[in-house]
Amino acid sequence: MTRIKRITTQLTLTLKKRQQEIIILLYKFRFLNRKQIQKLLNQKDKKRTIQWLSDLTKKKYVIRYYSKKIDEEPAVYSLGTVGRKYFLEHKEIKDINILLLDRVWRERKNSEASREHWMLLADIYLSLKLLVGKNKGKLRFFTHVDLRGVKYLIRKEPDAYFTIKEEGGSAKGYFLNIFDSYTQWEEITLRILRYFSYFKKNQWQEYMKLPFPRVIFITPDDKFASVNGYVKKILTEKQNGMQFYLSTWSEIQQQGMTSQVLHKVEPE
Repeated sequence: MTRIKRITTQLTLTLKKRQQEIIILLYKFRFLNRKQIQKLLNQKDKKRTIQWLSDLTKKKYVIRYYSKKIDEEPAVYSLGTVGRKYFLEHKEIKDINILLLDRVWRERKNSEASREHWMLLADIYLSLKLLVGKNKGKLRFFTHVDLRGVKYLIRKEPDAYFTIKEEGGSAKGYFLNIFDSYTQWEEITLRILRYFSYFKKNQWQEYMKLPFPRVIFITPDDKFASVNGYVKKILTEKQNGMQFYLSTWSEIQQQGMTSQVLHKVEPE
C-alpha cells in the first residue's frame, strides 16, 4: 500500500495510515462494503474497521450508504468530498488521477445496481488474490480507474486488466468486462466488436510488446446464451485467434473467479 511522509502542519488534512488506505481503495474500486474493506485491509478486527469507517464518514472523507433491500447487509462506502480534498493536498500519493476526483459530486446519484457492479469487481479481485496466493503465483490487478488515460488501450476501458504469473511460468493477461442487468444489447454487441477491431489494429501487441490478453465477459444469467452465441458467430467469421471467456454474475458471486466458472467460447 502506498506510504506517504508524515504531515505535522495543522493546515493540512491528516489521516491514520489505515484510514488513508481505505480512501485509496475507494478511489480504485469506487464502491466497497464494510466486509470487502476489512478483507482488503487484511484486518481481523471488525470493530476496528467500523471505527475507522465511522470516523471517516463523520468527517466526510467517505460517504456511507445502506441497502434498501436487507437491513443486515453491511453498509456501502464511496469517496467523499473531504477525501477528494485530501488527494488534492497530498500530491505525493502515487497513481491518483486528479481529473477523476470530480466524480465524488456524482457518486451519490449512482443507482444501487451501479454500486453492485463495482462491488462485484472487488469480489473478483479478492477471489483472484486468494486463488493465486494458494498456487504461489503473482497477481497484478488494475481497475478501470487505474486504466483511464493509458495510451493505446481500448476505449472504452475494461473494468479491469490483470495478469497472473504462475510459479515457474510466464504471465498471462486478461481484459475483464462486467455487463449489468440494465446494459442494452446494442451496447454489449458494440463492446464485443470493439475488441475484434482493437485486436485487428495491433495496437496492444505493437505498443505494449505483449501477447493480446484473453477477454472475459461477466454477464447477467439471462444474457449468457445470447452473448455466447454472438461471440461464437464472430469468431467463426473472423477466425483471428482471439480467446474469449464467459461467466455469469451468479457463478462469480457463488464461487468466485476460478477456472471452473470461466467458459471458453469455441468457434463452430
